[in-house]
Order: sequence, then C-alpha cells, then structure tokens
Amino acid sequence: MNIAVSPHYLIIDWGTTNFRAFSMTENHTLIDSIARPMGLLQVPDGDFATALEHTLSEWLGDYQNLPIYMAGMVGSMKGWVNVPYASTPTSPRALVDGAYELSLPWGSKGVIFPGVSHSYESDKYDVMRGEEVQIFGLSNIKDKGNFSAILPGTHSKHALFEEGELTHFASFLTGEFFSVLVNHTLLGSGLSLSSECDQESFAKGVADSGSGLLTNRVFLGWTHRLFEQLKVEQVGDYLSGMLIGYELRECSKEFVYLVGGDTLCARYQLAADYLDIETEIVSGDLTFLSGMIRLIKEVNSENS
Repeated sequence: MNIAVSPHYLIIDWGTTNFRAFSMTENHTLIDSIARPMGLLQVPDGDFATALEHTLSEWLGDYQNLPIYMAGMVGSMKGWVNVPYASTPTSPRALVDGAYELSLPWGSKGVIFPGVSHSYESDKYDVMRGEEVQIFGLSNIKDKGNFSAILPGTHSKHALFEEGELTHFASFLTGEFFSVLVNHTLLGSGLSLSSECDQESFAKGVADSGSGLLTNRVFLGWTHRLFEQLKVEQVGDYLSGMLIGYELRECSKEFVYLVGGDTLCARYQLAADYLDIETEIVSGDLTFLSGMIRLIKEVNSENS
C-alpha cells in the first residue's frame, strides 16, 4: 500500500463469492485495493462485521475512522442487511435515497446502497445488486445518457439506459447453467473450460445456437464428441459458445457495451462478432469505482 497517502474512505464490493475493497483519497483517487474469496457464503455464521474487521485490520491496520460504502449482495436477504430494492426507472439519486446507514462496531459510518428491481409482464420481476453501480459508472465514463450494456457473469445482465436512468434489464443464468452442465451432469463429465479459448469450437457452438430448443441442442455436446466432430478438450468451449450464443440472440441492439473482466468479455465479444453485434469492452472495476464515486458524491452533497 502507498503509505505516503492516507485513505479518506473505503469502497467495498461484496458479492456472493468474492470480496473487493478499495481505499480512496479525499478527492476520489484510488490508493490501493484488495480482493479476497470472502463472499457471503464464506462468512462464518453471517458475522459480516467481524469478517470485515479482520480483513481491514490485516490490510490497513488503521481503518477505524474511515467511512465505508458498500454495494452488491451484501445488501441482500442473504447479506449483512436486506436493503429494499429501488425500482426501475431508477437514477443515482434513487439509490442514495434508498441507502441503508449503519454504525459499524468500531464507530465509523457504514452505508449499503440498494440494488434495483424491474417489473415486467405485470407480475414478474428481475433484480440486480451491484451491476446498477457499474451501469451508472459506465454512463460517467462514456458521458452518455443513452446506451445498451451487457454485464457478463454467473447471472449475466442486459441493461437499457435511457435519458440518464436505468429503465429495463434482464438476467440470463448463462454462467451458472454452464457450471451446472460441466460440473453436475453426465454430459459434462471430464470437461473443462481452458483460459485460452478454442475459437473454432466456440464459434461452432455459437452457430449451433441458431435454431432448436436449448435443452435439445446442448445434447450436441455429447454427439459431436461421440461422432468425432469435436475432441473432448473442445467440448467445453463449444458449450460455452452455444450458451452465450443463445443469450446474445436475445439482444436486438446493433451496438452494446460489454462490462466486466477481460477474459469473459472476450468470449462475449467473439460471439457478438459472429452475430454481427458491435461491442466495446469496458473494465468492470473502473465502472464500479466510477459509479460508487458518483453515489458517494450524492451522499456527501446531501449531508453538506
């Protein structure tokens, strides 16, 4: 850590499987960050305060007077506090208005920003926690009030941003479905997904996603292997291409931002190229920080 600069506040992205913390200066410049495999599911007995205190004491030592701003699944039913969702259409102001403030055990202020819910077909709902921060951050970085974005992940999100507000979004369980196929089915027995994408087999999966029912087409992952059209080491990339292909065929936009990590976004970009969808990859970390800074500025202006 840069000991020449003292942190003024902390930003935390606390999800189901991972924890990330960022130390920030008074003028909102990043000093340092850490990442830990300490998601909600890894916190013993749901004691988030103790887990946070232990992590910060190891990282910073002197953290007791720093305000802490949090977003993500930490504000869910399974998290520290179940913070009610803001509803679409929503803005940074709505997230600040719905934020939950708490006094941390060591005396500093804690703030947990809410996620967002979206109602469609009158009685059906979709939700996100954390991605909304990235969407507002993307708006800041690109200085745009209207755009479409895809945020790949375990539960991929397709979002529409209009006139400075998050108006619509939809979730796709692409990542989770892939994990289930590879790790918990006979079809996926012995398969893995390499860090280096086999583009030929991946593109074949995208192509095969063009017709038919998903639960029928995924069986090609077995028959292509059985009839030696794919090698066993290619099947993981083939199924990855197929599932991402099915997801992206639901995208009606000619251009979308891909927000997230380079490796997964590169797969989405490859599939999008095949489907003639123009894309631009934007760092998930950068958008998250930019979005959180925007919310924190709103909080501070409200309290000044």
